[in-house]
Amino acid sequence: MRLLARKRFIIIAMTAFFYSGIISAQDGIKTQHPEGKVTINQDPRIAKLIAYKSELNQSNTEKRFSIQIYNGTLEGAENAEKEFQEKFDDISCNISFETPNYKVRVGKFRNRLEADRYLMKVREEYPSAFLLQPK
Repeated sequence: MRLLARKRFIIIAMTAFFYSGIISAQDGIKTQHPEGKVTINQDPRIAKLIAYKSELNQSNTEKRFSIQIYNGTLEGAENAEKEFQEKFDDISCNISFETPNYKVRVGKFRNRLEADRYLMKVREEYPSAFLLQPK
């Protein structure tokens, strides 16, 4: 019985080996495939919406939330701005003058949630920092 099982195994293995050389599936077929084309059918209002959003992001930068970290003299404002840029280099910082004081304001956030998240980070270094809302 063992000999019969071995013979059967050898016959199956040789048959598989023989046919594996003959069968070439799709390797032997040489065909040219045309280049594909993709067409996108979309509502024309989507293009208008994207243009409007990009315009909105570029304009109205003065009507955004910001964080005030300093209020006082010009020398103090320059020092506060320099110190802030060393600690937080990922966001813009500017000095503005409103009679009689110079103010250091940080960031231009689109919404209150972004501003509040960043305010929590800033308050670790500047406890008197507060959020300014747009008018």
